[in-house]
This record gives sequence, structure tokens and C-alpha cells, in this order.
Amino acid sequence: MTAALVELIAHFAIFLDLADESMISIEAAVQLQEEMSFRLQSLSPNERAEFLRLLALVAEGESSPERQDILKRLPEEIGLV
Repeated sequence: MTAALVELIAHFAIFLDLADESMISIEAAVQLQEEMSFRLQSLSPNERAEFLRLLALVAEGESSPERQDILKRLPEEIGLV
């Protein structure tokens, strides 16, 4: 897992969390979040550990407390921890 891929996933997760109905339907956002969860839960233990490590680095680099909080909650919300 590369840092660029984790950063892309992180920004996608932030978008889905912050988007309103004018940007994307709630149903579509939920479906995309569920698909992302399913795919990330299928990572091997080593891949999962690397994803979590890189995600923590991406979260630390966020200047917005709201965006940082979304990323810090993400592992638990999608069932990785």
C-alpha cells in the first residue's frame, strides 16, 4: 500500500463524510462508504497495519481539525480496529 493510495482513500472518505445532498445523494454516499469498508476489511493483516500507519500520518498532516477527526475515526467506523 502506497502513501498516495492511502491519501486518496482518506480524501474520498472526507468527501463522503462532509458531502451534502447537493453534492451526492445520501444513499449513494452510504453505498460508497459501505463498499470502501468491505474492500478495506479484506486487506491482509500486514496490509491493514500498513494502511492504518499511513492513514495516521495523513491525519496528522491535515490542518483542519474536522478533517483530522474524520480520519482518526475512520478505522473504527469501517471496522478495521
